[in-house]
Amino acid sequence: MTSPEPTLIVPPARDGHRRSFSEADKRRIVDEAGQPGTSLSEVARRYGIAARVLFRWKQELKPSAAPMFATVQIADASAPSDAAPSDEEHAS
Repeated sequence: MTSPEPTLIVPPARDGHRRSFSEADKRRIVDEAGQPGTSLSEVARRYGIAARVLFRWKQELKPSAAPMFATVQIADASAPSDAAPSDEEHAS
């Protein structure tokens, strides 16, 4: 026994008209496409949208990572890395 096919969230587009999806609908479809073993293209076909649209939604809806900063210390490449700074380096 197979599970019934999910119904379309938004009815098919009429000739010359675009469909609009709410953000909640987009998230639900993107989440479905992100399940292990699921093909993004198959999910897109199931909902009657182009795979590139689903890929774009996936990019738009993924949480953006906050920028990360790291402390950098510039050292002389010819000096041994484990040597303590000399008195001359402290004076400058």
